[in-house]
Parts: sequence; structure tokens; C-alpha cells
Amino acid sequence: MDEPQVSVIIVTYNSEAVIGDCVRPLSGQDGIELVVLDNASADGTLAVLAEAAPDALIARNEENVGFARGVNRAARHARGRAILLLNPDARISPRDVLALAAIFEESPDVGIVAPTLSQPAGRLEIREGGRRPDAVSVFNHFSGLSRLSHKHPRLEGLYLLHTHDFATRELDWVSGACMMVRKQTWDELGGLTERWFMYAEDLEFCLRTRQHGKRIVMSAEQTGTHVIGGSTGAATTTRPNPAWVINLYDLYKWKMARNRIHSALWKSFVVAGLLSRTVAFYVKSLGAPERSVLWRSESHKFLWYTRSLLAQSSRIDEATT
Repeated sequence: MDEPQVSVIIVTYNSEAVIGDCVRPLSGQDGIELVVLDNASADGTLAVLAEAAPDALIARNEENVGFARGVNRAARHARGRAILLLNPDARISPRDVLALAAIFEESPDVGIVAPTLSQPAGRLEIREGGRRPDAVSVFNHFSGLSRLSHKHPRLEGLYLLHTHDFATRELDWVSGACMMVRKQTWDELGGLTERWFMYAEDLEFCLRTRQHGKRIVMSAEQTGTHVIGGSTGAATTTRPNPAWVINLYDLYKWKMARNRIHSALWKSFVVAGLLSRTVAFYVKSLGAPERSVLWRSESHKFLWYTRSLLAQSSRIDEATT
């Protein structure tokens, strides 16, 4: 059997509603193999997969082991010269998959490439990539200064913004929702860290890739879509998952903070930014009665993120002292 150019790695968990649209365009395509690791889905995910992608290699866990561990297990079956991490709620065409892989052939110093992703709901203003999560980029993002980064690049934040024109460029990190890694780089770095159940492992891998001497590129020529939140299974709680900000703080403490003062500054910038959004959405709900429920929900969400970060970060601080 010929070696595929790209092994597409997908980790599913109760992804019945989204997985068909994800894998159907990639199934049966020359140069592409599909490797799916199912994290003990209790819905019809596997049945949809069998219909939509009969050529996919499917492995199944007896329990939900999380994103990073699932990806690492699936990657052991990959035969391609490149690995594409793809969320079940993300979409990309086979043409763009192979075009991304061609970047590796053209640029030996590139270790990771990603397409520009759009969100169909259209509410998020951030791109899924940006600057390393140090105190400066976090401050730029949460203070709003990054909105001026199209005129002053030094003000770029943790995330790039959709409101600014975008051209193919090098970044510090891109999202694991649709991230292609040179297989050699993946093997040399040992895959994703399994420190967290999910969230932040893609960013940490990007940091290691840059330390390894490889560049990370987001391409403006290749595109995809990402239905945010559609890859985590059916919701079992009305509260949003705060793991993204908690794990981001843990990553900063683990890999970047020089001392307690830096950690305290980082946390204060994020907390201030989250609280400002809490207040802004609450005020917005007062001025727009027809959408008050939506904006009030957003306000509660950011307040929950703030409370969760403050509660969990104290435990992280204790564990690292």
C-alpha cells in the first residue's frame, strides 16, 4: 500500500452531529488517510463514521481519555509524511489538505502549517492563532490594545483578529482544531503533552516546535471552517468549560514565568480582561432588550471564567511552590 501524504487524525466524543460533514469530503481521496480515535462515544458517532468514511481506520477507547492522549494514540497508526490534527467540528477540503502538505516540501524549516479558519456563527473576532501567551501578549489582548495591531505590530496579542487583513505569515501558535505537523517533527518532539485532559496542549506543542528550530505558518491561501464547541460532545451542564483559561495559566507557570511576580501580573491582566467583558456584556444587555438574554448569558460566562481561574490558579500556585 502506498504511503499517504497526509494522515488526518480525528478524536471523537459524542460527535454524531458533526463528524459526517468533517470526514465525508476527505474519504477516499488519493494521498489522504483518515485515522479516527473514538473516546467511548455513547451516541451514533461510530455508525455515522461507518457510513460517511468507510475507508477510515477507526480505533475505540473504553473510556474518554481526553484530547491529547487520544491524538497521541491515533498518531501511532499514522503512515503519512504529515499529520493533520482535525476536530470533528472542523471542515477542510482535500485540495487544501494537500496544499498545506506541499508547504513542507517547499520549506524544510517549517514544522507546522495551518489554514485560516472561519467560524460560521460569525460572532468571534479572533483568529485561531497568534502570539505566545506571555504577559505582554495577554495584556495586549485583554486590554484591547491588540485592536490597533494592524498599525502597530508590537501590539499584537495572544490572538490575531478577524477585523485585520491577513496574509500568509509566521506565528507563535496555531489551533489544534486544524493543525498540520511534519511527521518527523511530531516524532522528534514525542507528540502532545498529556498534562491536561483538553485545551492548551496544542499551544504548548507549538512552543516546543519553535524551540526545536521549526517555523509555524498560517496560510491565507488555504482555508477551513470551525464550528466552535461542536467537538466536545453533548453538553451535560449549562456552565461553559473554563479549562482553556485555567490550563493557559498552568502553561504560563510551567514554561514561561520567571518568578511569582510575573505570574501575579499575568493573572491580574487576564482577570481584569475577563471582568471587563463581564461588565460590558451586562451593560449591553440593558441597552438591547431584544437580545438581553444572549448578552446576559455572555456576561455570566465571563464571570464564571473569572471565578474559575481565581479558584484553580491558587491550587496551581500551591503545586508549583
